[in-house]
Amino acid sequence: MTQTIWGINNHTEGITTELVYYHFGKEPKFPAWYMEKDRVYTIEVIRQYKLSKTFGCFFKCLTRAYIIR
Repeated sequence: MTQTIWGINNHTEGITTELVYYHFGKEPKFPAWYMEKDRVYTIEVIRQYKLSKTFGCFFKCLTRAYIIR
């Protein structure tokens, strides 16, 4: 169970966003649904954490929960 924090810079609109994404596995995964056509993005991993084995963390990973800041 992993929490990955992505830094997303939308060059088209000049907006910088953080996306916190919960998922299983060690490889960083970026949700493809976030991307829009005709936009230019720079995306980078800011941090990646291994989560403790609790029901709350398991449920977030199971549902691929995300938080946009």
